[in-house]
Amino acid sequence: MHGPQPRLHLRYAQWPAADRVLWERAMDSDDPFADAAGARLSKASRHNYLFAWRRLLGFLAIDEPTALELAPAERLTIERVRAFAKHLAETNAPVSVAAMVAAVYYAARVIMPARDWSWLKAVKVRLYRVAPCSVAKGPVITSIQLRELGEQLMNESNPTPNVPISKKDAAQYRDGLIFVLAASVPLRRKNLAPLEIGRHLVREGDNWFIIIPREEMKTGKAAEYWVPGFLEPYLATYLDIIRPQMLRDPTCAALWLNSRGGALAYAKIGDIISHHSMSRLGLRITAHDVRDAAATTWAIFKPEQIGVARDLLGHSDVRTTTKYYTRARGIEVSRAHNQLIAAMRRKRRHRG
Repeated sequence: MHGPQPRLHLRYAQWPAADRVLWERAMDSDDPFADAAGARLSKASRHNYLFAWRRLLGFLAIDEPTALELAPAERLTIERVRAFAKHLAETNAPVSVAAMVAAVYYAARVIMPARDWSWLKAVKVRLYRVAPCSVAKGPVITSIQLRELGEQLMNESNPTPNVPISKKDAAQYRDGLIFVLAASVPLRRKNLAPLEIGRHLVREGDNWFIIIPREEMKTGKAAEYWVPGFLEPYLATYLDIIRPQMLRDPTCAALWLNSRGGALAYAKIGDIISHHSMSRLGLRITAHDVRDAAATTWAIFKPEQIGVARDLLGHSDVRTTTKYYTRARGIEVSRAHNQLIAAMRRKRRHRG
């Protein structure tokens, strides 16, 4: 055979022309009249679907090159997907095989939405069903512990009106508020990090709300959460005392500021959570673990209402039980989550 051997991943430039046309049409967001499903995807989802499609085409280029001459919809058959899964299983764990096939399914659904892919969805479900479940290791972390850690950090900073605060204490107070807010409203880091005052953090009457527009949500559906009442004094202190002393550019609307008075970097949120969780709890917790803690809290204390955690976290799988995310639902579940945390803390103090 002349020329370079096909790679496991077929690079985009080597894709069949029909596949490139479908992909570009699905991802194009320049046309205001086009219903480009891919334009509503998060950057991570686009990457995952592209990665999976490249892997599938790479497999076919090696196993059955003539299949690349077929139209994408005709090429994707249960026999080829079965062969692809078998090939993946030679070097991947069962759950990874299931994840790759799932990504192929989601990619097919996005670039060829008019086709019926229920059979591919069924394959994906079966692969996940037979894959061994991974068991979480280490201590169980709940939103209660994270909220208490955040309150501890803020209380130790001890800010006073009209009294200058050190950069160290200001940063510690900010970090504490990040913990408490993330424990109370478990946003994805991509939504927590860029919060802006007046755009995402909004006051209506006597209450604060966090509003995330649909184009910034992974699910493509807008979300709105209630900021619990206990947090309002902490938030007021940060907005009235801490943040003004940190701010350097009056036009900056970022809620979280760095030591130079500008917007806190996305990656820094993870560093803050890991640093304080390790120093205070002896555990390295990631930003995603904070979201997991919300689900864990409901699984432990209210297992019969675990569905609330799915609504609170805004998982796309909620489509199977609830057709739409609404403002009322987001506010309702955020209230319920914080009422649960408060109830569990009262019980613990009573036992103590």
